[in-house]
Amino acid sequence: MDLTTTIFKAVANERRVKIIRMLGKKDEITVNSIANELNLSMPAVSRHLVKLESVGLLKKRQTSKWIYYSLNLDKNKRINFTILKTCKESR
Repeated sequence: MDLTTTIFKAVANERRVKIIRMLGKKDEITVNSIANELNLSMPAVSRHLVKLESVGLLKKRQTSKWIYYSLNLDKNKRINFTILKTCKESR
């Protein structure tokens, strides 16, 4: 499966899109904060975060107590370019 298809599959979920939007508004956020804001269980949020992280959309930073997630801006620039290129090629 190519990168573009993998990315589209990862973001083809309303909750994951909401998580991405939340992270776009904040530098970092914890699983607990996401779970509270979206009214989801922490295991459900963790599964969504793992999916987004596996395709490179997110990165995480762990302290002794918390894991903070943020958008992987370097990777997202490459992903945006790949998606735009794919869209232009399909015209």
